[in-house]
Amino acid sequence: MRETGSSQPGTRCALVSLALLLGCHGLRAAHPAPEPPAGPATAEELITFVDRAAAELQAKGNAAFGEFGREGSEWKHGDTYVFVVDAATHRILFHGHDPARVGEDLTTIRGAEGRAFGRWGVQGLAGSRDRAWIFYKRARPRGGAPTWKATFLRRVQGPSGERYIVGSGLYDLVPDRRFVVELVDMAAERIERDGRAALALVRDPKGPFVYRDTQVFVIDTKGNVLADPFYPELERKNQIDLKDAAGRPIQRDLVHLVQTEEAGWRTGYLWPRPRGGAPGHKDLYVRRVRLGKQTLGVGSGLFVE
Repeated sequence: MRETGSSQPGTRCALVSLALLLGCHGLRAAHPAPEPPAGPATAEELITFVDRAAAELQAKGNAAFGEFGREGSEWKHGDTYVFVVDAATHRILFHGHDPARVGEDLTTIRGAEGRAFGRWGVQGLAGSRDRAWIFYKRARPRGGAPTWKATFLRRVQGPSGERYIVGSGLYDLVPDRRFVVELVDMAAERIERDGRAALALVRDPKGPFVYRDTQVFVIDTKGNVLADPFYPELERKNQIDLKDAAGRPIQRDLVHLVQTEEAGWRTGYLWPRPRGGAPGHKDLYVRRVRLGKQTLGVGSGLFVE
């Protein structure tokens, strides 16, 4: 009887231990796996992301590459990754998705459709400008057909004087107002720097200032269209009396904006889409630029549903 009695506490202890063990496993199973970091999804978020990567390089130099390349980190997950280029030689120093690209000259790299985006990026960062955008088609890291990608670049100096270009991009970025302002600012500064030679780049439908259905255009204060890659027919004669599909005097509105403001938006125009179909409502942003003695308006816009 004593032996039987003494085994009961042991049995109870074993049962309690088993229950605790099962309970712990149950608790573990109840906790979901940690979700991957959320990557940038808008132009504003991408700019902030690259600015933070630039701050890492500024503080750590090449030592930042280790964290940039850690799978599952904020810098490398899903379609999100960072790349770093030597600003002096244009050679790729680090590539978060494809290490085989290390050593390649950025200026020689083209998109799937042949766009010379690497060269455009380096040219865009020439002079005092420390930021630029490049647009091209590229397959996602997990494969599939090439799709549009918008990449933001920053020029930055490391702790020992190293000169870097750091960048990251978004596949199928949806243009918004911040994106349009960035695009116009980039084109305006290029025109101010390179003069009329830059108009040929703006005019090119496969050039550096076209992303999906978003383009840059240039007008003067007489109503002439000096460059528009999507509507080249507008360049053939003066467009001061140009109206939208609802009869609004779009060109006079934009000329007045250039004459009275440094930059601004005009909204709600009914305008034909680049690939045809019914006209859509479009908001336009224009910035004033001086080219010698001439005043120009550099603009872009986005269709709003």
